[in-house]
Amino acid sequence: MTYDIAIIGAGCAGLSLAYQIAKIKNHNKKIIILDNKKEFKKDRTWSFWKVEPHDFEDCIEKQWSKFDIKLNDKIKLFDQTQYSYQTIDSLKFYHKVRDQLTKGFTIKLDTTIDTIETLPDYFQLKTSKENIDAKIIFDSRVPPLKTQQLYQHFYGIEIKTTEDVFDEEKVTLMDFDCSQKDGVHFFYILPFKKNKALIETTWLSNLNDLNKEQYVDELNDYIKNNYNLKNFNIIREEMGAIPMFRTQYQNSKNYFNIGLRGNVNRMSTGYAFPYIQNQSRMIAHSLENLTVKSPISSKYEFLDRLFVKVLQKNVAQMPSIFFKLFDTRSQDHVIRFLSSSGTLYDDFKIISKMPKFIFLKSLFS
Repeated sequence: MTYDIAIIGAGCAGLSLAYQIAKIKNHNKKIIILDNKKEFKKDRTWSFWKVEPHDFEDCIEKQWSKFDIKLNDKIKLFDQTQYSYQTIDSLKFYHKVRDQLTKGFTIKLDTTIDTIETLPDYFQLKTSKENIDAKIIFDSRVPPLKTQQLYQHFYGIEIKTTEDVFDEEKVTLMDFDCSQKDGVHFFYILPFKKNKALIETTWLSNLNDLNKEQYVDELNDYIKNNYNLKNFNIIREEMGAIPMFRTQYQNSKNYFNIGLRGNVNRMSTGYAFPYIQNQSRMIAHSLENLTVKSPISSKYEFLDRLFVKVLQKNVAQMPSIFFKLFDTRSQDHVIRFLSSSGTLYDDFKIISKMPKFIFLKSLFS
């Protein structure tokens, strides 16, 4: 059998696309989803500000109306915004999508694709178990790391404590009270309960390899110093790297890259979930006359490229630049700007807070 569509990757991008296709009434496509994972489990958290509706409100693990930024004993608290900060539970997401995929869908886990051959009328995906033919491919495999390229890379652990130590009403978006020796470094805390939180150490720096050991000590020191915790239970861990550059995977006839592989993330922030949802809807509703466009506007692409240039040339100043960006007098303006939903006035309000000389110098260099 030749499938109409093969979706490579059963993660956020691949399953979001499948979900949007499944929502189309009377769709007649035969679709196969392939992934090398052996099972669905809670392996990710996807967080974002809800500035527009989405289909996964029932998959939210928690949402917050407050968040703060910390730098050198100074704190900026955002507590008056109309937009909640939401975190999606990946396992709930996987189960919801899987339950929706009935008519026309096949999911095959524990499947590694060795090669993909382009034939006159279809593609042949060769695995160790079988060959699979498909007319259209959507590829969401995570690209391999590129040496000495700029990434937002992180390691986090979800922990449970015997004492109530977390403020469950407030996210710590960035805590810069840590070493900045080898790049921009901050900690990120999602408090699910008073005794349960995800704590991540995050770097914006050039990266050669993801090695858990390089993060563990700094994470343990932060937990000990900030919460006076010596003993806690680790529920799960999470590690990843989000490129702060654009990958060069090119779409070709009937072969499309989506998710991080297709540059569907903000380079400056790493946020991807809302953009993946937007692109998935656009693709699903254009299957009969297929087009795959970026959900991120050229305006924000330009601003992100400028921001990355500033970061690369002014590493030492970046914590203070981030701190200035989060202006508590312009709370909703900041969130719309970071969520690619800003008006020209929003953009002006935020850009006017940035150090002019540094940004102009990067703009013309």
